[in-house]
Amino acid sequence: MNMRYKIGGAVASAVLMLTLLAPKAFATDEINGSTLEISGNGNGSNNTITVVSAQSCDVTQKANTSVEALVGASSDTGGNTANGNTGGTTEIDTGNATSTATVTVTGGSNTATDPCCCNQECPDGQNPNSALISGNGNNSTNTIIDVSAKSSSIKQKAKTAVGAIVLAKAKTGKNKANNNTGSGTTVKTGNAISTSGVDVTGGTNTLNP
Repeated sequence: MNMRYKIGGAVASAVLMLTLLAPKAFATDEINGSTLEISGNGNGSNNTITVVSAQSCDVTQKANTSVEALVGASSDTGGNTANGNTGGTTEIDTGNATSTATVTVTGGSNTATDPCCCNQECPDGQNPNSALISGNGNNSTNTIIDVSAKSSSIKQKAKTAVGAIVLAKAKTGKNKANNNTGSGTTVKTGNAISTSGVDVTGGTNTLNP
């Protein structure tokens, strides 16, 4: 935005006051890039330009994750029965019993960019306004006051709470082969594998410059 302010002519006293207050979120300084000029005023005149540019940004973020879980997993290949067989071979062969129970929780995350930080036009933080005082009369008083202020308040919270009961059960036992008559009786059981776990990743906060 390019704005030009000029106090000129036979003016004994002139005061120009500009006050800009940017919104709290994602504001820009609209006075940036303006030209402030006091010129051509008469003898003994008193001329003042006052420009105040202010930005105030307040960013608040919260990420709350709350989980209550009851997880159960069960597998069973046991409990087989081969009783009272006559002749031949009696065999019980069970496969593997595998049970897995897992709870995975990832908390919420916050990412914020301070809209009052790091003016792209002024990376060094200087005000880009240009000021000119020229051509005024004898004993005149000419003043340009250019004030730029910024304030930021950034608050971020990430909270993750997990309460979990995880049960995993695997069985291949309790097979029965009784009272069999023959060349042989065989009972084979596979592996019983039970796995349980809780995996929690807390939330994160990121503040971009």
